[in-house]
Amino acid sequence: MSRSPPPRALFTFDKYLICPSGTTGYIGNASTSGFRRMHINSSWRSVFAAGVLLINALASAAEPAVGDFLFRDQFIGKLADGWAWEREDPSDWRVGPLGLEVRVRPGNMWGGANNARNVLWRSIPAPEETPVEISVTLSNAPTGQWEQANLVWFYDDSNMVKLGQELVTGRYSIVMGREEGDRARTVAIIPLDANTVELRLQAVKSRVRGQFRTAPWSQWRDVGECDLPAKGGPKASLHFYNGPPNEEHWARVSQFAVRRLPAAALTWPRTRVAECFHGAAGPSARSGLGTLELQQGFTLVSELYGQAGDAKAELEQRLFLNSDGSYGWSWDRRVSASKAPTALGVGWGAIGNWRDRPGLRAESTGSYAWKSAEIEFDAITRLENDSGDHNLAAVVWLSAGAVPVGPPSHRLTILFDWYGPASEVRTLNDGYRDYGLVQSSPDSHEIRYRIRGFRGAPPRVNLKAFLDAAVALGIGPVRVCGIWFGNEIWDGSRGGTRVAKLDLVVDGRRYSSAPPQPGE
Repeated sequence: MSRSPPPRALFTFDKYLICPSGTTGYIGNASTSGFRRMHINSSWRSVFAAGVLLINALASAAEPAVGDFLFRDQFIGKLADGWAWEREDPSDWRVGPLGLEVRVRPGNMWGGANNARNVLWRSIPAPEETPVEISVTLSNAPTGQWEQANLVWFYDDSNMVKLGQELVTGRYSIVMGREEGDRARTVAIIPLDANTVELRLQAVKSRVRGQFRTAPWSQWRDVGECDLPAKGGPKASLHFYNGPPNEEHWARVSQFAVRRLPAAALTWPRTRVAECFHGAAGPSARSGLGTLELQQGFTLVSELYGQAGDAKAELEQRLFLNSDGSYGWSWDRRVSASKAPTALGVGWGAIGNWRDRPGLRAESTGSYAWKSAEIEFDAITRLENDSGDHNLAAVVWLSAGAVPVGPPSHRLTILFDWYGPASEVRTLNDGYRDYGLVQSSPDSHEIRYRIRGFRGAPPRVNLKAFLDAAVALGIGPVRVCGIWFGNEIWDGSRGGTRVAKLDLVVDGRRYSSAPPQPGE
């Protein structure tokens, strides 16, 4: 997708990265503690500038060379030679014009049960000398907790890395997990926005990366990485389990492939070039605000003010910037005495750099005159456990009435993900997705929407539709004071968000928080 050039340079190298007292920031090999400023040295600046130029040169290039396909199976009419079954039940699989269909039965491969039926596998080369990729397209619509269909880098029933579709606590999800000696660990849980998904696992030497792609997205999107639990020769496998005992749920499989990849096709792991750590532990709990500055008025923010004085708090929050221009944040909120959330995210505008700064007076952006306003995303939240509350939201701070200067009077919240069942309320369609109004009262000064159906930040949000709806709800003409996008986190939650793209487009003018990614 082409973009109009940004009105400013991609990165301003005479800026400083600022972290508050009690936090630590890093640029290259430099580090500091306390509320100090760190200037990017000239040699590091030159290397980073060259990297940004290279990224821009690659942005219009095609996807890296596909490499050598070693095997493909469309599953049309029959299985190709070389496949084998474990615990086969011939009545529960079939091959037709649309591909392979397998009934999802009770059973499990996660942990020590190892009793799932119709485990399909074939041998693949070890990724020791050259990278190897396995890929497939899966379609499924699970209805029960942990019902799933997976692409698996497989050694045996006790050693594997899985990547697949799964229903997790009411959230239709992509899940990546690692198992070694029947000891299972979740790598990532990500909201999924379609019933049909392309999956791929790419391995090189002892590491493997999982990616997925659905119809709304042209680019492959990262799920996670981990070590391979190698034990003998590797296999590519397909698993279907935790289905209902008395209902027929059939998962469909097509477009399976194995290929060797050229080394140039591997763009991972990403290199971090800046980081801001923010933590609280025990009596020495540190709380406050940490920031990393991005381009074109965007700022990364870590906020722990709700933990001030909490001697029981044990949590960590991190902001980071990668060499390819993508950025994000991670968290591990183990325990605290407070029921207030902490927050991490990215802000734009006068108060967009913090979701809740009290008493701040700031000139608003003059959004009375906005004829169009959209936010474009490529952002993924990855949970590392299935517990603890969190959300992913865009927050727009509004000033109602004709006063151009002053604190915001209202908060418009658009929730894209949360812990718990999906929302089926439909109040507003912004031209791309349906949303439901879940809170609006004069006393709360908040207008809150939830995305309907599939969750996760969509490619686009028509912000103007929400601003018009706010006016229709009776708060009067509004001005936008700032915009924040990020996660609120409560006890027990562990995860992170990576942002490859977050652009605000107002009346055709684009404000970009990151440079275009390769292939965009």
